[in-house]
Parts: sequence; C-alpha cells; structure tokens
Amino acid sequence: MKRIPMILLLMAPGTTLAICYLANLDLTPGLFICGAIMIFNMVYAFLLPRLGFNGKQILFWNLLLKLCQVPLILLILLFTLVMAMVGGEGIGSVVIIALLACWLLQLSSSVFGISGFLWCHNYGTLSKAGMIANTIAQLIPCLDVIGSILCYIMFRKEGQTDVASQRNRPID
Repeated sequence: MKRIPMILLLMAPGTTLAICYLANLDLTPGLFICGAIMIFNMVYAFLLPRLGFNGKQILFWNLLLKLCQVPLILLILLFTLVMAMVGGEGIGSVVIIALLACWLLQLSSSVFGISGFLWCHNYGTLSKAGMIANTIAQLIPCLDVIGSILCYIMFRKEGQTDVASQRNRPID
C-alpha cells in the first residue's frame, strides 16, 4: 500500500497522454490529473522515511522514476524540434513551455532524491556539502538522471542494516 502513490507517479505521464487523446487533445483534464498526482508525490516523498523507507529504497524510487520519465521527455523534445522545423511565429514560447514541462516532470521525481539525501545525511553517511551538491545536481536537467544512477550506486549498501541499530549506534 505504501508504494501505490509512487506507482501512480510512474503511470502519470502515460495516463496524461491517454486522457488528452481521449479528450480530443484537450490538455486541461490530463494536465490537471497529472499535476495533482505530481504534487501529492512531492509531499509524499518526504513522508517516506516516517513510513519505514530507508535511503537506498528512496534513491531506488528516484532512479526508477527518472528512467521511466526519459521517454516522455524525449517525446516532448521531439515535438518541440518538429515545431521548430515547421517554423512559424511564436516558436520561442513553444520552446520555453516545452523546457518548462520537461523540468517540472523531472522536479516531481527529484524530490525523491532530495528525500533520500536527507535520510543519508541524517544517518551520517552523507556530509552536508555532499547533500547540497547532490540536491543541486538533482535539479539540473540531464545531469539529474546521471546523478541518480551514481547516487544509487554510491548508497546501494545503505539500509542493509536495521534502521533502529543505526539510530542507537555510538557517536564517533
């Protein structure tokens, strides 16, 4: 049950496209549903540590969400490229809207990375400077996918011990 919101976020971009197609290319219902799911998950990401998720699990979901959003982002960029080649006036606004849409999609999954970094920082496996650098990397398009892969590899040993034993460990 705890994973249902994240699974919904995995399905949100595809669902948005399906709803827009069924509504005769009316973007309003699809964007409203997708936006609601994304905002809910942005809040939910910070509740995951309280629900028993460890840093490794949160960073795994961050990685999975980012990799599943790559096809949609490529589709948006392809559409923008086609529109730019067709030309016409106002193409600058289409490019800005497309880049903003890509960034908002990535932001919805970047929050999982930020939550995972906070967990790792709170349990002493990530310094404050490392947490800040990784958070900034999560907010930069294209770098966030590569950063998610690297962070998951770096912290793959994280969470293999019990959370309670990490809380009670002696301070060095």
